[in-house]
Amino acid sequence: MKSRHLITLALTGLMLTSQPLLAGEKLELDYHYTGDTGVSLSSMMGGPLSISTFTDQRTIEDKHDINRAEQEDVTLSQTPATIIQQAFHEAFVSADAQLGDADTPLTLSGKLLEMEIVESASGTEVLIRCELTLNNQGRNAWQSVVFSRVDADDQELSATIAQGFDRLVNELFLDDYFLMELGIF
Repeated sequence: MKSRHLITLALTGLMLTSQPLLAGEKLELDYHYTGDTGVSLSSMMGGPLSISTFTDQRTIEDKHDINRAEQEDVTLSQTPATIIQQAFHEAFVSADAQLGDADTPLTLSGKLLEMEIVESASGTEVLIRCELTLNNQGRNAWQSVVFSRVDADDQELSATIAQGFDRLVNELFLDDYFLMELGIF
């Protein structure tokens, strides 16, 4: 009896490891921030600014995936954390900020805390939560959680996700305390 049980366990383990991991619905997203931050950072104090690597703190196994409630996850070719870092970099470029390499005294870093897609009767909702930290010469000068929620109906999912990234970036540039740390006010 024990040998049958061991054989069954061994075969079950073999079947589980030999099957490819299930991936979510693949979504092509060629996102670039092209909006207007509404702020000129050309006179930013303490620059140049570097945009550090953004990390993904979500409890999702594949960091390319976006959790979609009650449906199959969405899989992007780039990780959402990488896209968010790129979006912030492009936003600072569009705001005329002086950007530098990783050795600059002024550094913006981020952690992706949450990203999910919720389908409802009224449409699709994309939620993004990201913790941002501005370090100035090794000290934490500013830290906050930036949140984006976008509701879209009858729109492609990729366009809704892109709107979510845009809103996330715009929320940072609406933060007066962040702008004060950059010496804008």
